Amino acid sequence: MSSKPPFLNIRLRAIAQATEMEERVEAAMLYVSGMEEVPATRIEGHFSNPLTIFEVELTKTRDVKKFLQILKDAGMLIILMKKIEMRLDENCVFHFRLDKQKAYAEELALADSKDIIDVSMKVAAYPARRDIAKEALLDWFVDF
Repeated sequence: MSSKPPFLNIRLRAIAQATEMEERVEAAMLYVSGMEEVPATRIEGHFSNPLTIFEVELTKTRDVKKFLQILKDAGMLIILMKKIEMRLDENCVFHFRLDKQKAYAEELALADSKDIIDVSMKVAAYPARRDIAKEALLDWFVDF
């Protein structure tokens, strides 16, 4: 990667419903995040059904770069670059959702269902304003 990514952190989150195999959701998260392990939290959902939340936060530059390389190799960065305006919020966080089933099959695609891996990427912007974050993202995508 040619330039330092403009992200302070990246959070990935997926939920294994009671009807899902946790191992598959974990495998999808491991593939997408590039990490060797993803912490899991078990909670009680509606009607006392158990849910497992898999969540990881990438803060180290090498982990962020590894995740971005996974996105790049899958052709996702080109798709996401075209969606900056609609996916960047007022808190300088870039949001998108990946298809959890495709991630399990080691493919990446934006989700069009509720079966997702939620991704939130906090953009480094000083001062922290949406327009500055948008500029930082656009510059980074162009240099990338």
